[in-house]
Amino acid sequence: MRWWTLTTLVLLTCWGHADRLIEIPTGSLIYPARFRLEAGALIGTPNQTRAQLFVRPTDNLELYGIRTGFTNRTELYGFQYTLIPEVLGYAPGLSIGASDLFDRSPEGRGYFVAVSYGLASLGQTPLDLDLRIHLGFGFEGLPSFFIGFEVPLTNQFVLLAEHTGERVNFGASWLVNPHLQLRASVVRGQTYWSVSLRLWEE
Repeated sequence: MRWWTLTTLVLLTCWGHADRLIEIPTGSLIYPARFRLEAGALIGTPNQTRAQLFVRPTDNLELYGIRTGFTNRTELYGFQYTLIPEVLGYAPGLSIGASDLFDRSPEGRGYFVAVSYGLASLGQTPLDLDLRIHLGFGFEGLPSFFIGFEVPLTNQFVLLAEHTGERVNFGASWLVNPHLQLRASVVRGQTYWSVSLRLWEE
């Protein structure tokens, strides 16, 4: 059981791309923030933790580093570059990127192309958040095709669902305020929770 838990967390780390949905990368960066810190753990196994740092040094480039676990620690690094910035409600965003640049994970180095598009919510009381669609293609260490959705229920609560090309994951996020987000997701039958903090917004 301990081996399976560690494997799940390592796989979460391997998929930890810039501004991911749950596991899959998206076509968007962490804009308007310049930094994002995230920390989380698998429920019931507090020793299996993950800490992440995302940095956007330029408008189109995002770098990230991830550390998993206190013992048997794994550290991975990657990047994402936006070729076409998303114009919300009008045009999709297109990004390319790479995960595990130093080839340290079981999956190995991977490359991807991802597209994201937001559809404005309609109705008598439109929401500030959009219904978002993400899809893309992976190469080498990443699945060949992936797709995901963000469905806002309120201006603070969003449902998440994705198909990684190998399995279906789902979750929910709560935007406590513009800088703080709480998230819970189910990956490979295990629940992962995290707290995310966005800093230095433009």
